[in-house]
Amino acid sequence: MLPSRTHFTTPIAATLFLLLAIAATAHSAAPDLPFDGQWRTTFGIVTLKQTGDQVTGTYGNTNQFTLKGSVNGKKLTFIYQENQANGEAHWNLDDSPLSFHGDYQVHGGQAGNWDGWRPDPDAAKGKNANLAGLWLTDLGLMQLEQTGNKVKGHYALRGVSDIEGTITGRHFEFTNKAFMPGNGWFDVSANLDTFGGAATTSSNQWYGWKGRRAPEFTPHVKLIAGKIVEGSTKDLLTYSIRAPEGFREGNKKTWPAIVILHGSNMNGQAYVNTIAAAWPDIAKDYIIIGINGETPSVLGDAKNEPQFNFTYVSYVGRSTFKGFPGTDRESPALVADALDEFRTTYPVSRYFVGGHSQGGFLTYSLLMNFPEKIAGAFPVSGGVIFQVEPSAYDDEKVRAAQRAVPLAIVHSKQDRIVNFSSAEYAATLFEQSNWQAFHFFVENSGAGHRFAMLPVRDAIRWLEAQSSDDPKILLNVANECMKTSNYRDAISALNRTNTFKPDPVTKTRIDRLLKDIDAKATPGAKQFLPKIKENKNGEWISAFLEYKDNFEFAPAAQETMQAFEALRAQQEPAAVKTMNEARTEFQMNRADGGYAKYQEIVDKYYAATSYRNAKRWLAERN
Repeated sequence: MLPSRTHFTTPIAATLFLLLAIAATAHSAAPDLPFDGQWRTTFGIVTLKQTGDQVTGTYGNTNQFTLKGSVNGKKLTFIYQENQANGEAHWNLDDSPLSFHGDYQVHGGQAGNWDGWRPDPDAAKGKNANLAGLWLTDLGLMQLEQTGNKVKGHYALRGVSDIEGTITGRHFEFTNKAFMPGNGWFDVSANLDTFGGAATTSSNQWYGWKGRRAPEFTPHVKLIAGKIVEGSTKDLLTYSIRAPEGFREGNKKTWPAIVILHGSNMNGQAYVNTIAAAWPDIAKDYIIIGINGETPSVLGDAKNEPQFNFTYVSYVGRSTFKGFPGTDRESPALVADALDEFRTTYPVSRYFVGGHSQGGFLTYSLLMNFPEKIAGAFPVSGGVIFQVEPSAYDDEKVRAAQRAVPLAIVHSKQDRIVNFSSAEYAATLFEQSNWQAFHFFVENSGAGHRFAMLPVRDAIRWLEAQSSDDPKILLNVANECMKTSNYRDAISALNRTNTFKPDPVTKTRIDRLLKDIDAKATPGAKQFLPKIKENKNGEWISAFLEYKDNFEFAPAAQETMQAFEALRAQQEPAAVKTMNEARTEFQMNRADGGYAKYQEIVDKYYAATSYRNAKRWLAERN
């Protein structure tokens, strides 16, 4: 029945919808009978008989379902019968009579889309086309090779998927393997610049597949000082890259790189251009790389830039969660591979990885699953999905590597696209998870979701300072932080110097500054240590957390922090269970039950990492 085969409501199902495939052939209708013939549709093969403006047809694995309707111009309206269910549908021919877009409505039930395609009978005529080269397609960048009438290649989905087949005239019949094998066809345009076609899923549901030639995405494009150029990786990710004006090909100088991940339905070039224009000092000091998602949403043409999206919502990486088959090659893995590839292609010394909106969500995934590859992370106007929260990882080596990466979260309080509460939630989680080099850059002057108006430059410079390998620079950072009572950043910078060997003069200055910090940290450590050990009640927790924000990593506070971590370890499992129960209550539209669970965390599990978020949500409700 239609309802059982139309809705792909989970990310993995939506992905599999694109990945599984088989094929067939079709016959074209006469121009005066535009719907007559056989169609490959999202509900399998549909065979229509058109007489005048009247249409009858069958579909289903054994043609057991029927439909009947009438044509008005380019629109077909019909009723269909599937066993005991029935409904109404509308098909509208596209500009070409070879495809349509439509919808259906089950009587008394759900609705959805119903689209279809068929080959062009004229495409198989004439001289065989040459398909060799790069094509930007619905399923990512595709690279084809051709020998005679045999064509083979790869495309970006699942990094990468295989395709091969035979070209006859401008008609390409292929088999493809994107996680699982299937078949389909492309009909290439007369000027050989575009193609349109379709392929099928394992359940005989077809999807459209179109593309255009994309010679602009040169594999491993060469850098040009002060210019943005476009390239592609071996996994067929596309990207835009800009070298600083001071770059000179052939010299041995290496540069730090900003890797920026775009928002939904955007592209990396726009962000590279924005960074270079809005913050020219950053462009002067950094190679800037804008990586595109592997799934285009708009292919682009001479007038319009292409647009892309990332995949990441089903990626579990190194977390304790179990993933769906095939999702291990979503965007986080592909971008991580690209970072390794860029190091062998370009003079990159280290990466600061950031992303805006959708790219911000992806940035958290890269930080948590590939911390050893990056020197700093700056998610902008994004949020964190549950499988990349700090509590989702139990490998101590991975956890240590994660917490060694400075993290700068950037968000506007006036953001109406990704609510500020998403950033507050993430900031609280990470700050309460022993992140030493952590800073929350809050914008409050009305920038909203507009990337160029957010304190991105400040975040990059902060990451640069906190990840420095020079003890003198770190000491200067600490001194400046002390002037504004920013003790957390000062301690982070000073503690980082322990991994190096400062000269005696610098070492003396570092020790003196640490003593000054310890003098400020000692009274609080003495005040809270007995309260934590006694754990009579949670009256002390709010004042302690403010103290912890400043002095968590101060040497004088370590005994107190160890006592608190022991108490947290006792309360955390029950708090995690209670928070999951709260989420379930809200998912079931039982808000009172959800807030009651938050109150339980506040009352009983005040040492847990979720305490602050639960307390804030209760206050916001009131």
